[in-house]
Amino acid sequence: FGLLGLLWFCGIVLGTKVSGLAVNTLVLPECMSNDACGELLACIDLRCQDPCPGPCQGNATCKIHNHLPYCACDPGFSGNPFIGCQRAPASQRGLLLTGSISSGRKVYKVERFFKVNYFAALAYCTTQGGRLASIESNDENKLIKEAINNSGIRNEQFWTSGTNLPQGQWIWMSSGEPLLPDYSDWWPGEPNNPGVERCLEFWEKDLNGYMWNDKQCMEQIYPICEYFEYDL
Repeated sequence: FGLLGLLWFCGIVLGTKVSGLAVNTLVLPECMSNDACGELLACIDLRCQDPCPGPCQGNATCKIHNHLPYCACDPGFSGNPFIGCQRAPASQRGLLLTGSISSGRKVYKVERFFKVNYFAALAYCTTQGGRLASIESNDENKLIKEAINNSGIRNEQFWTSGTNLPQGQWIWMSSGEPLLPDYSDWWPGEPNNPGVERCLEFWEKDLNGYMWNDKQCMEQIYPICEYFEYDL
């Protein structure tokens, strides 16, 4: 080979270190952004790679939406998927969901010990036997606000299942129903970023009470899950 052929080298190609045996090898990037990769891959170190290894801990699964990873507890487990999920209490696992409001009374649970992005919130509530909160009346809106107030958390943000993905029309992802045309609870001036902030949260500012706000879907905030209680 000769001495030069046996030496490892380190070069810089478009800001990324590359190593190899042949000093005259041209290394081209596979990607410059996530858009160059498949939806389930991300552009990491200029290569399209699986973004999932690492972030999720025990009894949690990593999933990918539009190049971005998120964690969700496995069925039958609850807690923070980033530090490890624990087996859910039997009473919680027994709550059933049919998707029919007439089948039982809606019960809302504010998950106040961890924050996740919108897609992880959808997955988390499903693994708990419920779904991310939807609002189909003024009474339901009041019940959610009551649940938030009972948590004692102020000036924070909480996910609902509201979104205008992918078609631009606001719907409740959990039920597939559009937002009611004759009822809303948006903060004045909201929603105000239709192409950027595409998910619906409850938000309080300056201790003035919680109202609806559009939010970037990958922001990590508290989820609100909904369940149906049944009269036996």
